[in-house]
Amino acid sequence: MEFYKGISFWDTDCEELSPPLTDSTIQRAEKELGIKLPHSYTELLKEKNGGALNYPNFFIGQDKQTTSIDFMEGIDFEGVERGVGILKSVEWTKKQELPEGLIVLWTDIHAWVVLDYRNQVENPSVVYFYEDYSSEDIQWKSVEIAPDFDTFLNKLFRGSTLNPKYLKPSYGRKKE
Repeated sequence: MEFYKGISFWDTDCEELSPPLTDSTIQRAEKELGIKLPHSYTELLKEKNGGALNYPNFFIGQDKQTTSIDFMEGIDFEGVERGVGILKSVEWTKKQELPEGLIVLWTDIHAWVVLDYRNQVENPSVVYFYEDYSSEDIQWKSVEIAPDFDTFLNKLFRGSTLNPKYLKPSYGRKKE
């Protein structure tokens, strides 16, 4: 298991590179959203404006369940009408009846990784929202992944969480 250590965050092999953002574009987005984005997030957007991740996995909850996000949203003023980027967060969360004050980093509609600005305009926590199917009327549950975006980055990893020594042999792999 390899944890993110500040290099090669974006997976540049699987897609076309999106142009990095400028400070003025980031400031424009912050003004429109009424928040201050985490510095480490904006630094990543200056490398590449959203996309697939090299370190997509993280643990949630006390039982350390592994979850993954295959990409992270960027800022796209031109794509707002098409439904892309964090500028659509208010519309997306309202439609799903999630709380106000969330900036969507990733979603598959049934689960969401968000910057949680409900209690502040700076230094948001990173929260995982998911649909709870345990009752007839589906409700949203949430769990904090990290108290801030920097801590979240340090929790991202790639690779299996299972020790290969305990896995059954499979195609092309010899038993140890």
